[in-house]
Amino acid sequence: MRESAGEGMREEIVGLIPAAGVGTRLYPFARAVPKELYPIVGKPAIEHCVENLREGGIRKIYVLVGYQKGALMDYLGDGSDFGVKIAYIYQHRRLGLGHAVLQAKGWVESTFVTLLGDSFIEPKCEIRNLINLHLRERPLATLLLFKVRDPSSYGVASFRREGDLLVIKRLVEKAGPKQARGMKVDGEFYALCGAYVFEPEIFEYIEKTRPHRDGEIQLTDALELAVEKGERVLGMELAGRYIDVGKWETVFRTERELLSSLSLEKCIREREEMARRTL
Repeated sequence: MRESAGEGMREEIVGLIPAAGVGTRLYPFARAVPKELYPIVGKPAIEHCVENLREGGIRKIYVLVGYQKGALMDYLGDGSDFGVKIAYIYQHRRLGLGHAVLQAKGWVESTFVTLLGDSFIEPKCEIRNLINLHLRERPLATLLLFKVRDPSSYGVASFRREGDLLVIKRLVEKAGPKQARGMKVDGEFYALCGAYVFEPEIFEYIEKTRPHRDGEIQLTDALELAVEKGERVLGMELAGRYIDVGKWETVFRTERELLSSLSLEKCIREREEMARRTL
């Protein structure tokens, strides 16, 4: 077990939001506007991500951007409008999520939280709970998991229970029928939902990970390599809800559910207050 922080002390943990993807599944919207700016109840998906990290106590965030992401940078600025400090890392080539995270090497030297820029997680205390679990146990990585019926669109994890801990045994990226065999836990598939807490040693495993035929380096594969080498990787089951904003189906379902359950007046007041602060 890695050494934990002293009682009453907490090291600075930084955030990393990968947001360099093209977003072809949200065309034609994403052809003109970064998919991370798609509004969920008037608030771009990436703003929800920033709020998740801020709720977890993170005040310094690196946003990974690429070609045609100028609007995203214009929106977030230096982060001061959102109560955080934001800096940008440019990814020149899009070669998978593992490659994207690797771009932070040299920038990040301590524990860090990676949260995908097109993900929507609620309640926002989920990230804080994930961080607290990681700091208590000090594995190489702690992953947020949620149940899915079809594992073919996600990285999936199998684990064993050790008391209240979920200890990862195996990970597979976008498991087909053959690969999915043996991945169920208690009759369920558990997928990665785009939220991870890492120690900097994860960079070493990403560098050792072989690319797929398409040249992409998958983060799931790097985590599987780490588990094979004896590293301790933990999971935490999502108590709330996760939405992949990169799909029209989930976008529309989310909007319908949220609009039926939230106070529109409260949302309007919040957006109007943000507009006044940013004038």
